[in-house]
Parts: sequence; C-alpha cells; structure tokens
Amino acid sequence: MFNNLLSIFSTFNPMAFVDNLKYMLSGMIAIFIVIGVIIIITVVLNKIFSKKK
Repeated sequence: MFNNLLSIFSTFNPMAFVDNLKYMLSGMIAIFIVIGVIIIITVVLNKIFSKKK
C-alpha cells in the first residue's frame, strides 16, 4: 500500500496544478453567476407574488 501511495505522489506535477487554476477560476465564477441568478429570480418572484397586508 505504501508503494502505491508513494507512486501516486511521485507523479504529482505542480505545474499542471498551476496551469489548471484558470479552469478552476472560471468554474468558480460560473457557480457564483448561477447562484446570483437564482437569488435574483427568487427576489423578483417574491416581489411579484407576495400578498400585500
């Protein structure tokens, strides 16, 4: 088991991680945009369909 674990970490390439940061950043931005759209839709629907007292 130790040999398998050692072989996994010995093939780790830090520059591949750095190169993939731009893809991770674009994914995080997309997640925040989707969450923002959901929040905006929820607020608009609450304003439209809320009962006036």
